Amino acid sequence: MKARWTTEQYEQAQKDSLEKRLSKPKVKPPGETANRITANVIRIINLQSGCVAYRINNVGVWDAAKGIHRKGNTEKGIPDIIACIMGEFWGIEVKAGRDKMSEEQCMRKFEIINAKGKFFEIRSTQEFIDVFENLFLHK
Repeated sequence: MKARWTTEQYEQAQKDSLEKRLSKPKVKPPGETANRITANVIRIINLQSGCVAYRINNVGVWDAAKGIHRKGNTEKGIPDIIACIMGEFWGIEVKAGRDKMSEEQCMRKFEIINAKGKFFEIRSTQEFIDVFENLFLHK
C-alpha cells in the first residue's frame, strides 16, 4: 500500500522546489556565435550598393579516402571576412567570447593597415553596424 501525502507535505514540497529554483544563480544567456556574427556582417555589406564581402574559411577537412585530417591551404591569419567597400579593402576578424587574435592574425592586421586597407576586430553584429555606419554611411 502506497503512503499518501498530506496536503501540508505536498505544499511544503512545492515551496521547497520553488525556493530551490529561485535560489539558483541566473545563467547569462549565451552571446552571439562567431558564425552568426560573420553571417550577419556579410549580409549587411552585400546589401549595400558598391559593396561586396566574402567569408574566408581556413578550416581543415576530413579526407575519408585516406582517413586523415588535412590542414587548410590558405595563408594563416587571413581575416574571416574580406570586403571591398566603395573601393576600399576591409579585413574583418570576427571573435566571440574570450577568443583572441593569434600572432598570425596580428601580422595580417599590420600588413593590411600598412597597405592602406582597413582592418577591424568585431565581437558582435551591433559593433559592426556601429563601425559600418560611422565609416561608410556617413561619408
